[in-house]
Amino acid sequence: MRLFLTGATGYIGTALCLRLRAEGHEVRALVRATSARKTLELLNEIGVATFAGDLRDRYSMREGMSGADWVIHAAAELDLQASDEGMAAANVEGSENVASLASKLGVPRFLSISSMAAWGGSPADGTPANEASPPQLPLPTRYCATKAAGEARVQQWARQGLKVNTVFPSLVYGPPGKKQGANTLLRALLLGRFPALIAPEKKTSWVFLDDLVDGIVRVMDQAPPGRGYLMAGEAWTVRELAHRVAAFAGTNPPKRELSVRTARLLFRLAGPFLKLAGRPLPIPLEQLASLDRHWNFDDTRARTELGWHPRGLEEGLAITLDYLRKQEAAMRPQ
Repeated sequence: MRLFLTGATGYIGTALCLRLRAEGHEVRALVRATSARKTLELLNEIGVATFAGDLRDRYSMREGMSGADWVIHAAAELDLQASDEGMAAANVEGSENVASLASKLGVPRFLSISSMAAWGGSPADGTPANEASPPQLPLPTRYCATKAAGEARVQQWARQGLKVNTVFPSLVYGPPGKKQGANTLLRALLLGRFPALIAPEKKTSWVFLDDLVDGIVRVMDQAPPGRGYLMAGEAWTVRELAHRVAAFAGTNPPKRELSVRTARLLFRLAGPFLKLAGRPLPIPLEQLASLDRHWNFDDTRARTELGWHPRGLEEGLAITLDYLRKQEAAMRPQ
């Protein structure tokens, strides 16, 4: 098949390109002029045809998308330091542009790689949400709000005839990349860089990168148009995660535990002093609102309909922490 992919230089997108090329598909990818050189070289090495362009410019996507059997929209702006305009341009208008062009060109199938962020969290009692659950309003961050709005734009085109499937990943982790996906968080825990745990009782679902890619391929191979799938994996509390990482590292987990309310107060007091010192807050203030929620999701639909069986967090964590530890060792002077 011929596939057109946005977000190919990202954490999920690159892994997906590797899998799709290994299966013999023709892959075309939208890339930015500012994309990382090493990633572009990797895509070229595995035979991905790259097309320079921008989500905000439909014309720049036309050549790459023409004749595609599937469009896979995986591009997104996750950086909470991005401006309101920049985040909306990527996550809302960008989704609109990709879906509208796919519809105009008559692309047979469209896959939107969204996020559990579009739900804004799961119920306050800690029970898991599923595809039929309502969003947790108000949505806690601009990322959540723009992902939900972008998905709504895609669904508008679905109602006009575009054959859409959607995947909603949870927190994605796993090799490669020590600063990719949730590996950044795991690395910080591994290196003992968390002085305190915030909202330690909150649950979050984690999905291993290779398992997510496998789930995406299963959607393309098996799912009927119009179906959406949470790909969540296993959920642990922040406290459980920190204790497992500490056990792996042979260290002690952070002793201090803070509520989001206390953390917000401390960050606001410390913010001006950190700014004078040229240092950022440990966590952006905006992100604290999302830490005050559970992100526990039920992926039964993907398991039963697609035969998808992601590995447990214990197994995936062992693989990832071993990878991260070896990466750190390789960086040390010999």
